[in-house]
Amino acid sequence: MRVWIPKGQEKPKGVFVPDVTPHDARHTWASWQYCLHKDLMRLKADGVWGNITTVTRYAKVMPEAYRAEILEWLGIRD
Repeated sequence: MRVWIPKGQEKPKGVFVPDVTPHDARHTWASWQYCLHKDLMRLKADGVWGNITTVTRYAKVMPEAYRAEILEWLGIRD
């Protein structure tokens, strides 16, 4: 919960702010997919992005060492 007292008020206000959002999950998914496949055009199509620039904002390059862990977590045998 994020709690604050709005300016000019005495009573605190609160709102739930999650630690992880669907937006965060989309970044993770894109980075994992790129780590596994190294295919920007496939990632663009699978992520339903309109252009490669958007793909590169979501997908980050991960060290190859993570590939085995991603496959294991996804239950995929290489």
